[in-house]
Amino acid sequence: MAQGTPYQAYRNTQVRTSSQRQLIVMLYDGMNRFLNKAARAIGQKDIESAHANLHRTGQILLELLATLREDKGGEIAANLKKIYVYCYERVVIANLQKDVSIIREIQAILTNLGEGWKGLGRDTVSIGSSAAGSRAIRITG
Repeated sequence: MAQGTPYQAYRNTQVRTSSQRQLIVMLYDGMNRFLNKAARAIGQKDIESAHANLHRTGQILLELLATLREDKGGEIAANLKKIYVYCYERVVIANLQKDVSIIREIQAILTNLGEGWKGLGRDTVSIGSSAAGSRAIRITG
């Protein structure tokens, strides 16, 4: 199977060899990047690019929602679900209204969550999520 550019091959290898915590951190970083691009595009009146980047952010949120395991993650997973649903709804509104202030609101929430994931230490934590639906989150530093 052709990998495309060397960068794509590197990213594919990075994803395949990353821990679940690292994958989730990559998803949060991706959302932040897409939100920044969307805000910049709105400022430049590039509606198509703004839409595409907000749509990509929404798709990541839907993936995170789909992979939550409330049966295993308990209250933490239930709370994450509420946050993801809220952020997804705000992404849809930001996309409809092309509103940078809503984008910044979403970014603040997701940045805070992403920093939490980055800050998890060596303790094993199970929150009932599975990155890309492949396995339950089991975080080891």
